[in-house]
Amino acid sequence: MGRGRRFTSYQDYEKALSKGIGIGHAENYQPWLRAQDVKSHGNRSVIFGLTTRRNHHFLSSIESDFFYLTEFNDSVVDIREQFPLFPLNLTRQIAEYLGVKHPLVRGIPGKDSPVLHVMTTDFVLTMRNADGNYRYKAVAVKPDKLIPAREAEKLEIERLFWTLLGVDFQIYVGSKQNKIQSKNICWATSAIRMAPDCYESLPYEHVLSVLRPGDYPVDELMDLLAEVLHIERDEAMIMLQVIIAKKLIRVDLTYPIIEVGILRVLSNKYDVGTSVNEHC
Repeated sequence: MGRGRRFTSYQDYEKALSKGIGIGHAENYQPWLRAQDVKSHGNRSVIFGLTTRRNHHFLSSIESDFFYLTEFNDSVVDIREQFPLFPLNLTRQIAEYLGVKHPLVRGIPGKDSPVLHVMTTDFVLTMRNADGNYRYKAVAVKPDKLIPAREAEKLEIERLFWTLLGVDFQIYVGSKQNKIQSKNICWATSAIRMAPDCYESLPYEHVLSVLRPGDYPVDELMDLLAEVLHIERDEAMIMLQVIIAKKLIRVDLTYPIIEVGILRVLSNKYDVGTSVNEHC
């Protein structure tokens, strides 16, 4: 993954900002922390974003789960992870107001005075409302377990920071159901992430004509698509993944599709209705 960044002084912060780290939008945004910059007990990952057209850095599996769910939401137009909370004076004043300690950079030999640690928010989302206007949402991602007292203090600094800026703040806690949906989205979008520009002119209409709302055994569906399109089964699987990723069909994501071996099609672009057994 390359060498990690180290922020141990205010000069390091200034240098990072001058390089555009922690600022910008979409493909021009660089997260304050990358997967290689921190020691993590979770599963760190780097995932190419279909919305932003850049690599996203996640420090745990629950962060990547949240990313897949968020990116599949049509109202989300930008995703910025590991977003730095500047100015430092604001987080310092909030900590003083709350009567809690501001996080400090630790383990710096020879430092006479402590250096304030730059706090980050796991996700800052840009969302388009139904009326076409935009709004921001800040999200802290936490595992489904009791939050230690010190973590709760830092979350309160974070919450008040965004409240003062007029931005909605929420805590996302993972669940088994969210993980199932995230895994389905990961599977469906995997091919298009590897080659996002290679699937623009495929015979999707032939697939859509076959995939009317209903339940389909995946193995039988692959044989059917391979026969209709005169392609191999593995190519048929990729075709299926791409049309789900492009949302040319809408499928039930609430159960593990590959493990169960059933694909439930709820609607497609040629059929605005939904299946009679829709239950999500």
